[in-house]
Amino acid sequence: MNYKEKLERADKQLKVSGLSCRTDKSFFYRFLRKRGFELKPVYYESFFKNVALKFTEFFIIFFPMTYLFSLAQDGVMFIDTLINALAVSAVFAIVLSAHYLNVVKISSLSDWNEL
Repeated sequence: MNYKEKLERADKQLKVSGLSCRTDKSFFYRFLRKRGFELKPVYYESFFKNVALKFTEFFIIFFPMTYLFSLAQDGVMFIDTLINALAVSAVFAIVLSAHYLNVVKISSLSDWNEL
């Protein structure tokens, strides 16, 4: 079975389970898929891969916004803004990935290889 068929089956299973099948349709995921990465929906990815993907996705948006708003403050250094953005992105990614892992256990979703 090819990758696109598995994505369609995963979307159907998520809809039947009452879960959002839009979590992997963000600009970042679409960009990576166009580049040849075969990313699974977040509910089927491993915890650590979800952490890496969500960290990157959040950091790309959060850091520039934080940096632009920190320019208005006196005495704020670039490194402080960078460390803050890295820390917040890491916490966000870990919490969200733990949530996805918990939802998978509660919903009893099948394994990606079984789709």
